Order: sequence, then C-alpha cells, then structure tokens
Amino acid sequence: MRVGYNWLKDYVDLELSPSELADLLTMSGLEVEELVDRYGYLSNVVAARVAEVWDHPNSDHLKVCRVEDGTASYQVICGAPNVRAGMISAFARIGTELPGGLTVGEAEIRGVKSSGMLCSEAELVAGPDASGIIAFADSTSPGQGVKQVLGLSDHTLELGVTPNRPDCLCIMGVAREVAGLTGKKLNYPEIHITEGPTPIADLTSVEILAPDHCPRYVARVIKGVSIKPSPFWMVDRLAAVGIRAISNIVDITNYVLMEVGQPLHAFDLNELDEHRIVVKLAGEGDRFTTLDGNERIMGPGMLMICDGKKAVGLAGVMGGLNSEITDKTTDVLLESAHFSSVSTRRTSKTLGLSTEASYRFERGVDPLNCLTAANRAIALMAELGGGTVAAGALDVNPIKHRTVTIPFSPAKCNAFLGTDFSNQDMASRLSGIELGVNSDKEPWSVTVPGFRVDLEREVDLHEEVARLMGFDKVPATIPAARAKAIPLAPSWYLRNRVRDVLEGLGLNEAINYSFIHRDFCDRLGLSESDPLRNTVPILNPLTEDQALMRTSLVPGLLDTLRRNQSHNVWDVGLYEIGMVFFRRENEELPEERLTSAGLISGNRWELSWHHKPEPVDFFDLKGVVEDLLQAVGVSGAVFSAETLPPYFDSKASARVSASDQILGYLGRIKPSVAKAFGVRDDAYAFELDMARLAEVRETLPSFHSLSRFPAVERDMALVLDINVPAGAVTDYISGLDQEFLTGVRMFDKYEGDQVGPGRKSLAFRLQYRSQDRTLTDEEVNEYHQTLTDKVLNEFKADLRA
Repeated sequence: MRVGYNWLKDYVDLELSPSELADLLTMSGLEVEELVDRYGYLSNVVAARVAEVWDHPNSDHLKVCRVEDGTASYQVICGAPNVRAGMISAFARIGTELPGGLTVGEAEIRGVKSSGMLCSEAELVAGPDASGIIAFADSTSPGQGVKQVLGLSDHTLELGVTPNRPDCLCIMGVAREVAGLTGKKLNYPEIHITEGPTPIADLTSVEILAPDHCPRYVARVIKGVSIKPSPFWMVDRLAAVGIRAISNIVDITNYVLMEVGQPLHAFDLNELDEHRIVVKLAGEGDRFTTLDGNERIMGPGMLMICDGKKAVGLAGVMGGLNSEITDKTTDVLLESAHFSSVSTRRTSKTLGLSTEASYRFERGVDPLNCLTAANRAIALMAELGGGTVAAGALDVNPIKHRTVTIPFSPAKCNAFLGTDFSNQDMASRLSGIELGVNSDKEPWSVTVPGFRVDLEREVDLHEEVARLMGFDKVPATIPAARAKAIPLAPSWYLRNRVRDVLEGLGLNEAINYSFIHRDFCDRLGLSESDPLRNTVPILNPLTEDQALMRTSLVPGLLDTLRRNQSHNVWDVGLYEIGMVFFRRENEELPEERLTSAGLISGNRWELSWHHKPEPVDFFDLKGVVEDLLQAVGVSGAVFSAETLPPYFDSKASARVSASDQILGYLGRIKPSVAKAFGVRDDAYAFELDMARLAEVRETLPSFHSLSRFPAVERDMALVLDINVPAGAVTDYISGLDQEFLTGVRMFDKYEGDQVGPGRKSLAFRLQYRSQDRTLTDEEVNEYHQTLTDKVLNEFKADLRA
C-alpha cells in the first residue's frame, strides 16, 4: 500500500518529517518498507538562463540555445515553440533520469552537439503542460534547484499492511492511525452535493437476489457529465499511490477508493438494459468479458452485477467491457457496495484475477461506509465533470451490519501489559482511532466501528493500547518460571513398556491409518449386533478404503500382512498400539480406547541349515502374550476358550483375563477371514485393552529372595479326558498353595492307542524347594503324593503306568 505524504496531510495535521512519520508507523506495527522521495529525480534539474537562441542549420523547427546555469555554459538543442533568449527555464543536466525512463545524455542532433535538455512541466511530471518548456519568473536565480523553484516536495511511504488490517489500505485509514498515535484531530473531506429535481428512483432500480453475497448496495446517478482528463492535482495524487490516470469519472472512482478504502465502479447508464441493476449468482458456464478485454467462464457461486438482460460486472472484482465509461458517456450510475469477502476471494482465486477492489473486499471493507463513499465520489463527479446529480440514493441493505461491543478493563489491560497507563490516556488513544469508548462503569464498553474487522476480543484492545501508547513504553520483563517436575501419565509408561517388550520379542511396529474400509465388519464375519459394528463414519472420506473409524486393530494388521506377502515376505511379526473408536448414542464424540495388538505368520525360525522350517502356531503367540503380561506386571492371567470373537478359530484361540477382567483375545485367524483380507497363510493375532491392563497390573513387583537350598523335582503323568485343557490342570496345581511347591510345567502330551479313545496323557514336572533347609526325599514324596491324589480326584484321572 502506497501513501502520499502530502495527501496524508490533508486529513491530519502532520508536524513530523516523512522519516519521523515512517519510524512512528513502523513502531506501531504498521511497517514502512520503503520511503521514496517522489521528486528525487529533480535533484539534477536546475533553473537556467537561455542566453542565446539561433536557428538549427539542418532543421526548420529546432533551435540551438546557449544555456547558463550559474556555473557553466551549455549548448542545447530545443524544439519548444516558446523558447527565447533571456527566459529562465528548467534545465536537466547530463545524467538526469526523467520519470518516463529517459536518461539525459550528450547527443548529436542533426549534426549539432547538444549537452542537456530544456524541459516542460509534463516531462518533469510537475504539471500537465506539454506545449512548451517551463518559463520561470525573471527573478529566479540560475542554478537554483527546480524542486525549490516549483515548491515540489512529496514522499511516498510503502506500507506492508498485514491481512488483518484492511482499514489501512487507504489514505484515511493511515491518517486515522497517525491521529491516534499523535493525539491530533482527524479531518474528513467535506462533501457538498447539489441535487437536481429528478428522483433517482425514476431513473434506475436495484434488486439483490443473493443477499448473503451482497448485504448492501448503494447506487447514485449523475446525468450530463463531460468525459475529459482529470485536473493535475488528481493525476498527481493518483500517481503518488501508483495509479495511472484515465479520465475524470474513472479517476474519481480510483481516487475515492484510495482515499476512503471503498471500492467503487462507474457504469454507463445508457448501456444498462432497462436502466436497472440486479445482483445475482452466475450460472454454470456463463461467459463474461471484463474490462481488460478477456472473456471469462463463470462458475456457480460467482456473484454478478447485471442489468435487465445481461451481466455488466464481476462483483467486487472488475466491471464489464459492455458498460464501461467511454468518451461518449453522458449519464453515469455509480456503484458503492459491500460484497462478501469469502465470495470475492473464491471468485478472484478461481479466475486468477486480482484487482485493487478484490484485494480490499477479500480482507474486509466497512459496510457502513458505502453511502459516504458514494456521496464523496458523486460530488467530485459533479465538480470535475459537470452534469446534474439525481435526487437521493438507492440504498438496498437486506442484511444489517451488527455492531461489535467488547468489554474492556483498564486494570486488566495494565496487568496484561505490565504497565501503569492511566485510564484517561487509554480512553483518549482508543477514541483517537474512532473506537466508541463508554467508561461510565467497570468494565468499559468499547464499540468497534465497521472498518476494524480485526477487533473481536478484549485482548485485541490490549494490543491496541500497547500499539498506540508505544511498544517502547511496555517494560521488558522475564516471566517468572517455577520449575516443577510433572510426572508423565501412567498410560505413557505402560505404552512404552509394551512397545519395548514386543520389539524385544522380535515384532516390528506397524502404524496404520485410523480410517478403515467400510466392509471390514463383513470381512471379519461380525454379527449385526456385534459391538465392533458401532463404527463412526467419516463425513468426507478421501477414499472408499478410509470411510470408517476403526473399532479393532486386527484388520489393519491383516492388511499389512497381505502387503508383505504380496512382496514375498512370508515370515512376519507385527504389533501396533493405537486408538479404536466406538460410536456413542446421542453423543457427538466417539468413545476412544487405547489398544495393543500383534500378529505373527510364517516360520518360527529364519531359514537355516541348523533346522527344518517350522510354521508358527498358537503357542508361539501365547508365549508372546504371556511374556508381555509378565513384563507389565499382570499376574494370574487365565487363558480360556470362552466367548471368542467370530474372526478367531475356536480350535486354536483363547480369551485372556486377570482379576475378573477380560483383557483381550488371541489365536488363529479363521481361514475364511484370512481369505477375505487376501492373506495366503495361517495368521495368529492378539488384541489387548490397554486400559484394563493398567487396572490389573502391579506397578511395584513383589520381591522373593532366592533359596540357597537345592530343588527336588518329581514328575506326574496323568491320563484324563481329552477335553480337559492342560491349562486347567496347571492352574489347579498352582492354586493348591502347597508349602514347598515352587513350579509346575507340562513337558509331554500323548494321544493314541496306549491311553484309549477319548483320553489323553499329560506329563508335568513339579519342583519343590525350601527357603531354610534341604528337603529330604521322604518329605518330597509325601508332599508329592498328597498333591497327586488331589489332582486325580479333581479331574477323575489315572496315573499313567
């Protein structure tokens, strides 16, 4: 955003130099990126006396002049009709760079040498006159700088305006900031309009069919205007902010845009069918030619300005070629509207078309300023273009602007900033930028004007106070830091312990998406009432494979196994720790459960000459789970084949529980389920609820000293019913709480003719040990016999001979 220093002085009394102003604005958060002397190129242009003039020997219109600048004499070729001996004019010395890109040098023109250049107002961009060279007063001293002679002094400040401050994208906005920072009064331009007898309603009408995109539209009409060049003061002001002058009517819309920040557009009223305006959305594929001559294809949601039959403007972006102001225009309809920032941004980005208007609408324009800006522009049109202003204005405002009021506590502000600013100073500075401050009671009530779209919370007002009072007045303090060790959550320790154990057992961690294919329930063979079907659907899934939130980690591991097998990786050991999600009735958020799962498949050992390939089985997986439970402090785990999930094979699966809590399940995946997931080999998986693991684990393991005395072992071979689980026998023996029994382990199993049909043989090795003495064989035999009798009686078993 460019700001002209002289233009700025029209609205606020400036006692600061351009460089001081730049520093002030930068320190207030409105960074001045560059400060440019607009007339710096005139530093090498001086007043000089034309001492002699004679005809060019090789031209009928050029003159040869001898020019004196007070220090030297130069021969200069000049074609101006008003050049004469004795006059004092503007002389550009060799090396001067003029605004048009010309660098003055020594040249030979039609055989005559020329050193320098006598200049017109237009060539120096010091005025509109291009008919001849400048003629200064005879009292002007040769050698005096032209900047001083013409009184040309102006600077341009290039501001880096952040997206949250669209109010500073105009001269008045910056002037408001300066007034607030310096305590000066803000001076608004005076508006004087003489209206004709014809009401505007007799000339045009406005209809808004998309109020969400256009909540306000103001129209004014002026008839009988003359299209001509703008006066130099307006051309100069526009040049100061980087805008090229076109014609008086168009220049006025740009002038008011840069002055007050409200984009305007002027239509040729006689080019509007039915002389009316309709604001509506474009249809798919509609074509429209903008002022730049390019035909553009509209899309749905793009807002158009139309007349009775056709589109005449791309709302908030650019007008149409079919209603532009031309030399033949006599009647003008002026648009001053408020367009949605979202709608304008979408249109601008889609079409790749950015303008001064769209740049401002995208960031936010004051909806309360539409009528004032229209009145300012129509007054200038009447002044510079003649014509008659229609009586009144059409102000269609279907959605009223809602004023924002923010509570503000001066004491809280000082505490927040670490300052001791007085209430009076804070109220004065906030009022200085036109915030409505009501300080009758605590907290104050601060009304935010429509141009400050960035002020929403009380802390925003704290920032305004700091900015306006000066950041240098906010003390630099180091916050007091009280070091305090906060223990990590127990779940974090458990999670890391599980990860360490499973990786130590040879499993690799897998990290899958929490999103899963919508048919995973069917592939797992779940019943309609299964809790795993309480899934949470994704509203906008990226792919069909990610349509639901997962309720189990097993499908993700099976899919990972399938991908490994597709790359000929058959020996796979994986684990995953992550959240599963269950839908809760009448609640927006799902239930989240932290779960750990693992999967093994392929051979037990890597290929080697030491041993033949052996596929993993249920007991490999059971060993992993047992080691995991022992490592995290879960004792007394019970494995049973009760109420298994439908995707586990009941012949090689188990439910694991401890302390009357079901911890999870493990076993072989059913072949039908494996096939549904594309898995081509036996797969064994487990899934454990981490929250329940945390409930039953012992965080501090118990300690038992090792005995110094030797152990005595005895074997027990039982013949019992084939349906009795071996684990039941082991658990029963361990639970007898025999005084010297320290271990029991099954080491053999047999089924066959020697034990008969429906029977099996299980062999156990029992260990006896005392903490204080060596047990005798007689004692051990007695203990062992007592224990054996209890086992035989409990399981209706026989001793195998």
